Amino acid sequence: MRKNFQNEISVPSPCISLCQMDAPTGLCKGCWRTIDEIVAWSTIDVAAKQAIWVDIAQRRSDIALSPAP
Repeated sequence: MRKNFQNEISVPSPCISLCQMDAPTGLCKGCWRTIDEIVAWSTIDVAAKQAIWVDIAQRRSDIALSPAP
């Protein structure tokens, strides 16, 4: 029987204890997650957590590349 190793992987939380939501973006200024992602973190599976990390990287890249107002 094959063992499902994905259930054994620990995905670290993006939280850096700088919890402040940015109204214009709807993202936490510390971890770059939405409030829905923050609330769901403790109950979602490994794949969903990994997907959030991918989204965070894209968000950071998008914001870094956007022109200053």
